[in-house]
Amino acid sequence: MKRCEITGKGITFGHSISHAHNMNKRIWKPNLQPVKVELNGQLTKIKVCVKMLRSLKAADPVEIARILKKNAATLSPKINKVLSK
Repeated sequence: MKRCEITGKGITFGHSISHAHNMNKRIWKPNLQPVKVELNGQLTKIKVCVKMLRSLKAADPVEIARILKKNAATLSPKINKVLSK
């Protein structure tokens, strides 16, 4: 399933509504991009949403650690495994 490995942002459900107010079911998928990030000295490939990608590109290693600590509840098992080493 499409889900950001840091923020946990995933698929959202809803309706598309026409001008005549006809409703059709639809889904919105997050814009995920693969990125390589250095975690605990190990290069790891993860999928993150574009909003988080912008934050990671502007961050140094200390800032990346702060971002991961802030989002500790929504981190993927893959990232938790790398951080626990």
